[in-house]
Amino acid sequence: MEIPLTPVEFGRRARRLYAEREAVVDGELRLTYEQFLERCDRWSSALQALGVRQGDRVAYIAPNTHAHLEGYYAVPQIGAVLVPMNYRLLPDDFEYIINHCGAKVVCAHADYLEAVDGIRGRLAGVEHFVALEGLRDGWIDYESTLGSHSQDFARADIAETDLMTINYTSGTTARPKGVMITHRNAYMNVMGTLVHHHLTPADRYLWTLPMFHANGWTFTWINTARGIAHVCLRQVEPRLIFQLIKDEKITMLCAAPTVLIGIANAPDDVTKYILHQMRRGRRFVSRSRQRRPRIHSRHWRRQRR
Repeated sequence: MEIPLTPVEFGRRARRLYAEREAVVDGELRLTYEQFLERCDRWSSALQALGVRQGDRVAYIAPNTHAHLEGYYAVPQIGAVLVPMNYRLLPDDFEYIINHCGAKVVCAHADYLEAVDGIRGRLAGVEHFVALEGLRDGWIDYESTLGSHSQDFARADIAETDLMTINYTSGTTARPKGVMITHRNAYMNVMGTLVHHHLTPADRYLWTLPMFHANGWTFTWINTARGIAHVCLRQVEPRLIFQLIKDEKITMLCAAPTVLIGIANAPDDVTKYILHQMRRGRRFVSRSRQRRPRIHSRHWRRQRR
């Protein structure tokens, strides 16, 4: 008997082990793992009702929100392929990526509906446009559609070599290039991180790293595998970051070096009170594109000395 290695299983495991634990914090919204995964199942059901089948591409243009995070479970568990896009790109880049990957559905946050509408006539292969937040003519409302479908969806027969996500570069020197990630690729990265980096259900993770960036270094699934709370951050702003670290008792975050520099150099009026309140070391993880990918763990108190 062969059991495919897929991050989809981390969601099913979390439902069994961590159902009542807090899974997602997004502003005023708080969801347990049972509630979060129920929403994922409902969106899977809705996507299948829209005609999404195994192998179809579903593109996302969104900051770090609960709806975006739900896509990392709802899309792959029906065998479809998630395409998380860099929302900082220009509309012409959106057009190229959506057409290049062959997206059947485009899901976009309210901030990007107008940009997508501007290129909509050139997206011949897209059958459905979904507004994750906000209302606009010609767009399917995510929340009402999700709420109108049951948790029951047709589970796909997934092989670990099946394509799970396509992650595009930003096209700095040429056209964006799609990196094809299989279920096994993602699963092994999750397990490798868990082996080398001690995490427990008591940890709380702040989403300073964009989820679209290499699937948030697979922390979209790592956190769920360990029953950790996902605390969403829609915009990287030092004052809000420090406030959430204090209010949500954040113990873990990831960021590119330039973001860590911005956090470390935040004005004293932003940091002094909150740092005084911190009683535990916070772990920051960073990766640099200039060297081979690896994890660096730093304790905030040590950095500030």
